[in-house]
Amino acid sequence: MSSHRVMAATHYFDISTPSLPAALAQYERITGIGVIASAKSSENIRIHAIKGTMDDRAALSALLAGTSLTVGEFNGRSAVIRRKPDSGIEKKQRRVDDDEKLDVIGHRSVVTTKRNSDALVDSIAYNDTSSLGGGASSVADLLVLLPGVTGIQDGDQPRYVSVRGISPDLNQTTLDGITLATIGDNGGGTRRVNLQNIPGELTGEDNIYKTFTAEQDGGAIGAVIDMVPRSAFDYKGLYKYFTAYGVYSTYKGAAGSNRVSGQSPHLAQGAKAVLADRFGKNKEFGAIVSIRYQNRVRNSYKNWQTDSYFYDDKGLPVGGMSNNIPSRAQGWNGWEAPQDIEYGNYSNSITNLGGSGRLEWRPTDSGWSASLMGYSYERWEHSMMDHTYLLLDNPQIWNQTPTSGRELIYRSSSYVRQDRWQSSSNGVLGNVGWHDNISSLKLRVGYTWESYHNYQPRLTAYAYPKKQGLYPLYADYNVSDDFASMVGVNDPDKLRAMKYSLSQIQRYHDDAREGVTNVRLDYTRNIGPHAHGFGLATGFEWRSLNVTDQMNYEDYVTGGDASSYMYFPNFVPPGAPYTLPWIDMGKFPWSKQKLDVVTSRNDTLESFYRYREQLIDGYLSLHYKWKDTLLIAGVRADGVSFNSLLPEVQNGNATGSLGTNRGGYLHPLPSVTFLHDFPYEVRLRASFSQTVGRPMPSQIAQVQKLTCGDDMRGGTDCTLSRGNPNLRPRRANNFDASVEKYFNHNHGVVSVAYFDKMIKHDIYTLLDHQMINGMPTSVTEPLNATNSSLMGVEGSLVEEGLRGPFGQRFDISINGTWMHGSMIYASSNGSYKLNQLPDQPNYIFNGAATWHIPQMRGAVRATLSYTPKYLTDPASQPWENVGYGELLSLDLAAWNDITDHIRLKYEVDNLVGAHRTYVQGTNLQRINEKDYYGRSIYFQVVVD
Repeated sequence: MSSHRVMAATHYFDISTPSLPAALAQYERITGIGVIASAKSSENIRIHAIKGTMDDRAALSALLAGTSLTVGEFNGRSAVIRRKPDSGIEKKQRRVDDDEKLDVIGHRSVVTTKRNSDALVDSIAYNDTSSLGGGASSVADLLVLLPGVTGIQDGDQPRYVSVRGISPDLNQTTLDGITLATIGDNGGGTRRVNLQNIPGELTGEDNIYKTFTAEQDGGAIGAVIDMVPRSAFDYKGLYKYFTAYGVYSTYKGAAGSNRVSGQSPHLAQGAKAVLADRFGKNKEFGAIVSIRYQNRVRNSYKNWQTDSYFYDDKGLPVGGMSNNIPSRAQGWNGWEAPQDIEYGNYSNSITNLGGSGRLEWRPTDSGWSASLMGYSYERWEHSMMDHTYLLLDNPQIWNQTPTSGRELIYRSSSYVRQDRWQSSSNGVLGNVGWHDNISSLKLRVGYTWESYHNYQPRLTAYAYPKKQGLYPLYADYNVSDDFASMVGVNDPDKLRAMKYSLSQIQRYHDDAREGVTNVRLDYTRNIGPHAHGFGLATGFEWRSLNVTDQMNYEDYVTGGDASSYMYFPNFVPPGAPYTLPWIDMGKFPWSKQKLDVVTSRNDTLESFYRYREQLIDGYLSLHYKWKDTLLIAGVRADGVSFNSLLPEVQNGNATGSLGTNRGGYLHPLPSVTFLHDFPYEVRLRASFSQTVGRPMPSQIAQVQKLTCGDDMRGGTDCTLSRGNPNLRPRRANNFDASVEKYFNHNHGVVSVAYFDKMIKHDIYTLLDHQMINGMPTSVTEPLNATNSSLMGVEGSLVEEGLRGPFGQRFDISINGTWMHGSMIYASSNGSYKLNQLPDQPNYIFNGAATWHIPQMRGAVRATLSYTPKYLTDPASQPWENVGYGELLSLDLAAWNDITDHIRLKYEVDNLVGAHRTYVQGTNLQRINEKDYYGRSIYFQVVVD
């Protein structure tokens, strides 16, 4: 921000209260501008009454005339009030006031955003000091604290967000109103935006719009997520922030035992910086740049028990060995026995590097503004995975109880995989705007692109005890906390004596890229928090999306002896009684292998797809505002056309030719919104809207894609995805109502919201489990459901600036959401009804609290998120349904100033040491995967 004059809008003011807090609350309601004044500066101040039409800055100055206060910073969106400097005391107090300002400006702006928005919105502001998420905090780390938001994890960090139980693919994600490109799950062609790659310091405020008007994109059933970029006009003159930090990851894992040199077991480091300033004759130009770097160790282990066997009271398989099903009618005893027991050990290092820059122009008293920004962020992840598993046999079970049993070992397997993932998020965005006292016109243009690359060599070796004369070999298992693990074998020497043969030798390169060009023009007249009478908004949007994905496979002839590449590591996987042999990837002679030309060519050709989509939208929204009531009625015409290129396949083999699939639709999307302000700072909202859920590019264009080790799906290590060119877009009718109570002079808000969504042609991913190339593989295919519905209630409380004794101050945010969904879907085995939607928990709880302690010149902050288990993929057989297990995430941080310009910050992520789990079953009653990443401890030195 700056004290130089900024173009201000004009309003009619009638403020007569002598109380400064009450007057500022009225001023904020009239102007929509958040005003920040520290408690110490505003104590016992009585202000002047004002009445009449004047610009916003002049009105604020008139309120303060004759007092010891002055307008310190004003940018048309927020303002800061300071005490006039008259002694050295002001200088000593400035650091404390500035710290309070940083927290208050964030809070006040998000409360003001919620109050002044025509749509229901929840917002969160990034703060260089208090935001958690480690040194590389992301937008995903911020959003998971908001009501109704669930983080979809990438290992130990959120990557995507689900809003109100709706898939992340049904969110519309924008930066300054421009749609972001996304390659989704590792080149998978989804619509979910990887918010883990968007750093928190790029944005000043992140907004989640949960109700929809015609002014918003029609392709959102979950939410519209709009990230507001930081601005040099948000700060007083020069702003600088620099931090360097170290990271200690508590779990060492197999690092150093897997014969890969150079892997750190625990320590890593990072740094980031933000610099902003204004310049020009009248300070009409502003520039802000940010940069970040981090290298982090993320070692982990994973235990799997992918599928189950079902036996009767005699210990025989129900339905036979090849058609084993949990049928009570056929004698199933009600107990599950493991089909496999697996252990995975990962040594990972993650590097983030990137930056952003924004140049703005806001000439004085002209009504014009312009902005140009660009960003580029890279993420590299190098991973080594050593995976061993025992595949059990089911002719019979011995000594079975609900928690134990003995089964035959059919096969022992060892699997090694290296990955070199690289993803890049980039964008260039610009806008030109003009406004006067009643109208505004804004042109926005942007091009964003995201790319993904991975190189993966992988080897698999098998040993069959029966073929080697080591039969029978038994495994004893135990079930604890709904998870099966091996407790021993009857003859460990036989287990160690088995000879392994190579069953898979493969390398591939995966390259995916998506680019989005976006142009939009928006015009408004007589619209705003305090407009009266008739107003309108109208606009036009054109968007072009182009995504390609190509995997180049090298499949080699298998069957050779693997003994010379096998070794027993000096490491026992957690939860395992023994160590099975690992494969030494570094010793493997790739150059001496014989390429399977036919298989390689077929896999490569089948993996390619290209998808192009063009959107042309126009909208008209009519507003009418009475004194306390606002009615909005509008319609958006959503027109989409697409075409795809995909391989032609005959008899399971790619022909080398490409087929074309074309389609499109035009949907009118009406919406109605009603708002009414009651006495005592109470606001009622009610709305109806129609929106669409566009199929993902890969759901339409992809023939099939086999990926292994993407860490996204629980229970199996590989996923085979198939597309469906006949999918129809979802159509959703959205009903919403909410009540909000604002208090403490706009420092706090409590709200309760009800939502109900009825979705026609919902799309779900049907899941089946198969063995492909000897690996447990999840086979997925998208289909249209008959219909689905979702309803729920969410409540939230935000209170900032609670005063305690001895100058203590507390900021609190608490929210919870309850949801109930229903979906009918069909598979080859019949129709099934689910009592929840994919990606929809039954309830969510999020909270954050900050305790400001002036005696230590710092604060303590804790954030907590809890999500119970929930479904992600319905299966062709209900007992094979899979989902996420419950997860409690607790992070803790503290900071204190050691000088006026040096601050120390301490943070512990995953304080309770929670495990990420995946669950399976008709009621998701069994854990089929446990992941553990340990805790991450950050120590930061901040200079400003």
